[in-house]
Order: sequence, then C-alpha cells, then structure tokens
Amino acid sequence: MNYERAKSIILIILVGTSIFLTWSIWTYEPEYDKFDQSSDLIKIKSDVQIVSDVIKPVSILFHGNGRHFRTSDPVEINKMEKEFSQWSFTGVKEISVKRLQRKFDDFVHEDGSIEIEFSDDVPISLYKTVLNIVDKDVPEFSFDRIIIKQKDISGNESSIYFVSYDQEKIYQGMVDSKRLRDFMDEFYTGSYSKHPEYTAETINGKRTLFVPEKSIEVNQFQYYIDILDIVNLKNALFINPKYVRQDSVSVGEEYTDGTRLMTINKENYLISYINPAQKRKLFVSSSDLLQKSIDFINDHAGWEDNNYRFAYMSENEQRVVFRLFVNGYPAFNESGMTEIEQIWGKEEIYSYDRPYFSLASVLPSEESKTLRSGREVLDQLKSTDNIDFKSVQDISIGYKLNKSLDSKLVTLVTLEPTWYYRIGDKWFVVPFEEDTGGDQSGLE
Repeated sequence: MNYERAKSIILIILVGTSIFLTWSIWTYEPEYDKFDQSSDLIKIKSDVQIVSDVIKPVSILFHGNGRHFRTSDPVEINKMEKEFSQWSFTGVKEISVKRLQRKFDDFVHEDGSIEIEFSDDVPISLYKTVLNIVDKDVPEFSFDRIIIKQKDISGNESSIYFVSYDQEKIYQGMVDSKRLRDFMDEFYTGSYSKHPEYTAETINGKRTLFVPEKSIEVNQFQYYIDILDIVNLKNALFINPKYVRQDSVSVGEEYTDGTRLMTINKENYLISYINPAQKRKLFVSSSDLLQKSIDFINDHAGWEDNNYRFAYMSENEQRVVFRLFVNGYPAFNESGMTEIEQIWGKEEIYSYDRPYFSLASVLPSEESKTLRSGREVLDQLKSTDNIDFKSVQDISIGYKLNKSLDSKLVTLVTLEPTWYYRIGDKWFVVPFEEDTGGDQSGLE
C-alpha cells in the first residue's frame, strides 16, 4: 500500500467518524427521571397536625332518667378522648341486623348512656390510629358517634358501640369492664349537675335533635389576626414558582403558571386555588381521602391555626371540609373565612380554598351574649315559611365571624354566638326577627 492510498483511507475513516459523532449529538435524547410532583413541590412544614388533632368529638350527650345533658367543653372532651384512646378494643363486628327489631333511635339515645358525637362519619380504618384496636382484621365502616351504656357493663369485658346515625349502622367492640366503670364514674355520674339540660325533638319520627331547655349564655370573642405570607403559599402550591405570573385583579391578585390558578382575595383574606387539568375524579376510599387531605394541608402552607377540625366529607364529590372551632363551638362566615375545603382530582388536588390568616391574640373582654332557648329555636324553625323543618338535620350554637378595623386600621375579627341549623351539608342562621339581615345563605 503506497503512502497516498494510506492517507486516503485514514481521511475516509476520520470523515466517517466525524459524521457519526455529529449525528449522535444531534439525535441524542437524555433519559431523565420521571418528575415526581409530590416530592419536588416546595413544602412548608408549619403547624403539622395528625389524625387525633383534627378528627375530634364535637360534643358529649348524657342520657339518664328521661333527661338529657350536653357539653361542648373542649377541656372535658379532650380528657374523655384521652381516656378512651388508652382502651384496648377487641372483637369489633357489625350488630345492626340484631337490632332491627328495636327502634334505632331508642337504641342510640337510651337512658343510662353517653354519646360521644363527631361532626360527620369517620372511617374506622383511619381512626384506629387514635384507638387501640387489637384485632388484625377490622371491618370497613364509618361512624359519627361512640356510645357507652351503663346497663351493658358486666363481667370482664363489656360492649361499646360505634354508630353511623345516617346509615343506621351499629358496630360493637369489647373493652375491659373496669375501664368502662371508671369512665362512667368519672364522666357520667353527676353529669346532670355539671351540664345544661337539653330537650329532645324527634323529626319525621326518625331523627332526634337535642337543644337546651333554657336560654344559654356564651362568651363573645374578638381577635387580632396574623396574615400568612402569600409568597409561601405560591411556593407551596406551584411546581415551578419562578415561572408563575402575577396580575392584579379587582379582589386582589392572581398567580398562574399557565395551567394552575391561585386567586388572592385581600378583602376576606382567602385564597382559591384550582388546577383544571385535574377535573376528572379518581375515586378513593373515605379513609384515604381524609388522610391525604390532612397530609396535603400539612405540606402546603400548614394549618396556620390549630383550631381547625374535620367537619364534612363527601366520597362521591371527593370533597373534604375542615372548620374553625373556638371554645368548643364551630365558626361560620358566609364568605368562607372559617373553612378549609379540598376537592381532589384524578391525580392531584383539583381545588383548594382556605383563609390565609390565623387568630393571633384575643382582646381582653368579659362580654357575653344570651341566646334564646332551644324550644324557641325549634318554634322559630317550624313557623318560618321558607324552612322545611322536616329536612333539618342538626341545630347548633356557633360563632358568626365578622371582620372590622380598629382605630389603627388593624384588622379584627369578632366571633358572635349565634344559633344555626343544618340541612344537608349547609348551615344557616336561625332567622329571628331582631336579627338584622338574617343570613340565609348556605354555609358549608
């Protein structure tokens, strides 16, 4: 092989190599790891809550000698909850069928019993993180009250009941009898002397509501508020905050990345976040829905106020609502300033509405308000033309939250004791004549 032929071969090899390398660079597609939104979101760990912090009883009913007494005192409720969370539950099973021959309502409100009431049905598979259920296999069910009956306490182990009032389902668990005797001695005995008496009103021959016999005096509160940093909210809710565009709108501000939208309502200190791409729902169990709703708030700007409680859940809508509670009573506001609401989509959150303020410091005050008796509330609801009394599902004292400015233009909120009634998942103010405006808008 002569010298010129060798040079030609080497040149051909070099040109071919160059062409191959150039083609490789142009056509190269690196393999990236799949983007995990759940792990790469900027999370704000603030005021983290667990199941026992958020899912709590809202009131306790005591039945004895044909009379009824009730408390919403958070101190007593917490003390009671601490007691029953230390019990060991065994043999959890459904007994609804065995009770069909008895009127369901009579069983639930039977003399000599305690009813521990929750805002809405709670999945046992989630609440067993609060209770000590020994059984490995526990049936799937939800309940909105736990019932302990004096007459059922005997022998070494005695029955305790988990009841879903709307579903008319009853589940039984067994607990050490000594534990139950001590519990009844501490909380049931003498309850008539510690708590106001309530009257029973049966609606449709099926649902029984309890309201105070006499007028009741409830403290009124006024708070300064703290405002959550909007930048933290933006960083928590958008995957790539640096690509989010901000615009001014009539109510305040809007933030969008082209898909997601967060609206800031500066008048009522509310945010509304929506991700339209998630509109189609992926249905998950009530237990998973409630757990991921708690986790989502923990990871996305926190609770800001440790007084929010689980209030309502719709598995069909994949919707969960948490409500502000103060002094043992639920708080309401027609604009949504006392609620955290989530609706879940096919993979992520679809919509997220919440206040971005917390109750900071209470102003010193001894002011209270005397509310009408429960009998007057019932009479008013029955006599008001545009209220279908047979559809009323609950009646409760609540706080109506109103905002104002003090002399230094600092925002205050006033919590005014008010009577409310519920139809479906919406709450309404009981419209007494002296109430100005008688707010009849639905409060979820």
